[in-house]
Amino acid sequence: MIDLNTIVYHRTDTWPSITELKNESNDIVAGFIEKIYRNGVFKEINEIMTCDNFPKCGGIGHIVLISICCAIDSLSAFASGGGQVRNRFTNFIAKYFPNKYAGKEEKIYKAFRCDSVHGWNLQNSIISGNAKDPMHLSEPSGIIYISLYDFFNDLVKAFNNYLSELKKDDDICNNLFKRYKDIRKDI
Repeated sequence: MIDLNTIVYHRTDTWPSITELKNESNDIVAGFIEKIYRNGVFKEINEIMTCDNFPKCGGIGHIVLISICCAIDSLSAFASGGGQVRNRFTNFIAKYFPNKYAGKEEKIYKAFRCDSVHGWNLQNSIISGNAKDPMHLSEPSGIIYISLYDFFNDLVKAFNNYLSELKKDDDICNNLFKRYKDIRKDI
């Protein structure tokens, strides 16, 4: 049995081998992924978003946006087993995010993920540092608007939906193993 207490989320050398992980139940595999994201990825994003200066820092929002998009990228790779980034990213949003994202997956991919990650710019989108922003996901003048707080909270909800499915579905677990092999090539 793998020891979840020895795992450091950002140090893959502390992660179990693929063989060890495959010998575990879906619940243990989900617990492992949960530790990586809740104690690592999400904790770091949350720490930036809850620091005293975040609402006052116009430029830091872009860092948060990129972090959220990278988290979706990595989760979508685990959920799908890999494949083309655009497809897995938009499919993850369609499948696991709240229904209010339906039909906006492609716009979110292009306007937030691609523009920010590849160009450090926002050509067709606006980000907000306001929580529970009524403009979240609206599209005034065809430009999509997103609240970083709402986007992050919805990512956590999507993660919970994914974890729930991972615990019950062997195919979803096998997808995770496919991606895991790419990360732990040494084993």
